[in-house]
Amino acid sequence: MKKPLNTFYQRNLRMNKFLIDTNALIRLIVKDDPNKFNIIVKLVEKVEKNELTLVIPTVVIAECCWLLKSFYKLDKRKITEYLIDIIESENVEVEEGNVVNALKMYSDKNVNFADSLISSKSNSKLPVLTWDKKDLKKLDCEYYRPEELL
Repeated sequence: MKKPLNTFYQRNLRMNKFLIDTNALIRLIVKDDPNKFNIIVKLVEKVEKNELTLVIPTVVIAECCWLLKSFYKLDKRKITEYLIDIIESENVEVEEGNVVNALKMYSDKNVNFADSLISSKSNSKLPVLTWDKKDLKKLDCEYYRPEELL
């Protein structure tokens, strides 16, 4: 017997707008599971036909960068290319507008994605507090070591 859909799910199903998780994006990029790849391709076709909208949370972008680099051993430029291509597709939204800029810094400056994202956020007038200034030195942001504030 099918369980009735809760009202939140019913409302979002009508809107056809869904958050996408890391595992779905990874299947689309690396094509390592033919069955799941075929399923996600069919969903992408629905996105292209304006039948679905996908929202990519920032944490999913961060997880994809980490997983594609550490486990799948992809080059940062390739990772950035794949993710920006997906992000800039019709009917795909990102949680934060600065993600594309952060992805570009991630590959261009050869820094980790988290630092590039923090740097892009700091450019909106918030300095960064960190002991790890190795990557932040390469980025255009203001940063301080905690002891400098004492």
